[in-house]
Amino acid sequence: MIRGLRTRSEDRDAGLTLVEVLLAVAILGIGVTAIVGGMMTSIKSSDMERRAADGQTAMRAYAEAVAGATYAACASSYTATGFTAPAGFSASMTVTYWNASTSSFGSSCTVPTDSGLQKVALTVAATDGRATETLSIAKRKP
Repeated sequence: MIRGLRTRSEDRDAGLTLVEVLLAVAILGIGVTAIVGGMMTSIKSSDMERRAADGQTAMRAYAEAVAGATYAACASSYTATGFTAPAGFSASMTVTYWNASTSSFGSSCTVPTDSGLQKVALTVAATDGRATETLSIAKRKP
């Protein structure tokens, strides 16, 4: 055999070139990055939806507790008996009063002129700011 000449069997034993290896690693890296990015997006979205569902459940319980409270003339708030905000959430309410002369709800009320209709705005918010639920209910004098 003459030196410097390669036979066909020697060509088959040749390995991959550096360019081929780098190209394969780059393609695999792009694929893995896309998969991991998709997984992280899915995890974050799932967590936000779970927090929103927890907030909605707490809001329903809060609204039922406030709706069950007895009407109080010119009440600044109502006691939500049996409701405790779940861990990681806070609950608040704002009461406004119907003014028949202006046909709107306002923040001022006097006991003798209480029209018997109040709007109670309830808010349940996650303390980390990822979920906020609001609901308004009407309280009427019996």
